[in-house]
Amino acid sequence: MELDKILEMRYYGLSGDGIGGYIRRMFEDFIVYEISIDGTLATPNCREIPQGAGEYTWVVVEKRGVDSVTAVRKIRKFLGLQGTDIDIAGLKDTTAVTFQFASIKGEVPAEAIEKFNSLNTRVKIHCPVRRPFHLRPGLLFGNRFTIRVRDCNTSRLHELLDELRRLGGVPNYFGYQRFGSIRPVTHVVGKRIIEGRFKEAVEELLLRIFPHESQRAKNAREYLASTGDFRGTLEIFPKTMKSERAIIAYLAERPRDYVGALRHVSGYIRKLFVGAYQAYLFNKVLSKRIERGLSWVYASPGDYVGVAPGSAGSGHMPVLMANDTNLDKVNKLIHDGRAFLLLPIFGYNTHLSQGEEGEIEKEVLREENIDVRSFYVKSLPEASSAGSYRPSNLSPLDLDVKVDSEGVVFSFALKKGMYATTLLREIVKPSHPVEQGF
Repeated sequence: MELDKILEMRYYGLSGDGIGGYIRRMFEDFIVYEISIDGTLATPNCREIPQGAGEYTWVVVEKRGVDSVTAVRKIRKFLGLQGTDIDIAGLKDTTAVTFQFASIKGEVPAEAIEKFNSLNTRVKIHCPVRRPFHLRPGLLFGNRFTIRVRDCNTSRLHELLDELRRLGGVPNYFGYQRFGSIRPVTHVVGKRIIEGRFKEAVEELLLRIFPHESQRAKNAREYLASTGDFRGTLEIFPKTMKSERAIIAYLAERPRDYVGALRHVSGYIRKLFVGAYQAYLFNKVLSKRIERGLSWVYASPGDYVGVAPGSAGSGHMPVLMANDTNLDKVNKLIHDGRAFLLLPIFGYNTHLSQGEEGEIEKEVLREENIDVRSFYVKSLPEASSAGSYRPSNLSPLDLDVKVDSEGVVFSFALKKGMYATTLLREIVKPSHPVEQGF
């Protein structure tokens, strides 16, 4: 699909046709439960949440059809919190029912939670417990999903599932929602930021029009492009697009201060732009690897490999480089689930792989006309990124599949940073990802 090419998701791991169908026909078709590092599931059933003590109140946030940033903003405003007083470990799908942990500094009275829940239908707070520390991404293991695919053809379902088990997983692409399936532009904005082309970054975000966005948004973008009237655009720009509106409002006062305009959105959003470009580059490296016939599951000489915590007698994740001497042993660890192949998320501290994988990484950087040092942004240092590594294989945990009269229900868990839609893309093989709920 054209969207797959734009986002460098150029290959499938599973062969042949998919089952087709639609996800997210209703919010309850896509349910997400966050899993903490100790295995606790974020559910509204408070008996499953262990009690504790400390200066932080942890809660389970339930949301329906609301993005995580908006949900947190609602809670913060209602409770009168400062921005640093509430933390979450990650963003959850918007078009879904999701349950995730949040930590709040101090005590949250039960009557305040009860009142908040009575006033809000799409965001709820459950299960307050005390903890001595705040929530951060390192305390998240992953997510459990229950997803229904409707109006599908199940004739090849078991064949696809058998192939998934035989291969040991599928390419761990960053999924559509990392970039925005309706407006897949965040990675382009991120690239312009690391290139120091801040005016073009803002123009990409505000002016570029995509076919599936609302007519109101299209009209507002066309008006701004033709007139340059930021004040007038603010009157007609959709109120749901808060980051764009913040930039427009700033430029209405300071028309040529594009760095200041980007600073007018939250630091989280600034990092999101650069992170989307890093995700695009990861997908591009992974696609080139598959194109050259290299495995996305097993290592070749020169590849980095992460050893699963505990398998080396420690709680941290040792990283080693595969070579001709240790290759068989390393791939045996991968086969046994005790290690996993890693590809880079480029940043200014990235050490490139060696061997053929290293050549792929250099080729991608050349094609993009950047190097790893580009990810230190002098004019916007808060958007800089040191880089990291990411598993190249997505293997679902505890996969359960049930067929009923309304379609297929998939239940499974994924480690943090992995996308359920990446797995479902392999099974559904969507011909129109946006229309089919991806």
